[in-house]
Amino acid sequence: MKAKASESRANEVQFELKYCERCGGLWLRPVGGRQIYCVACGREMAQLPPASRDPETAKLPRGPRWGVDDGDFEGNEGDEDVDLDASGGVA
Repeated sequence: MKAKASESRANEVQFELKYCERCGGLWLRPVGGRQIYCVACGREMAQLPPASRDPETAKLPRGPRWGVDDGDFEGNEGDEDVDLDASGGVA
């Protein structure tokens, strides 16, 4: 009897519940599978051009650096008595 039990275990296929990382839908994939999209989204994603791996296009644009001393910033002189939390509205 133990031989039959181990044979049936070997023929089992296990699945795990997975959410689609594009549409958020739930679906089942084989345990250890690497699919991250449901079938419908996988087909749509396959039609898109591949992502760029060029380091120049992967960088974020640099803007002004906050917190750096520019030297010409004068501050808020005379505003010490202003209560910024008393705006009277919802932010």
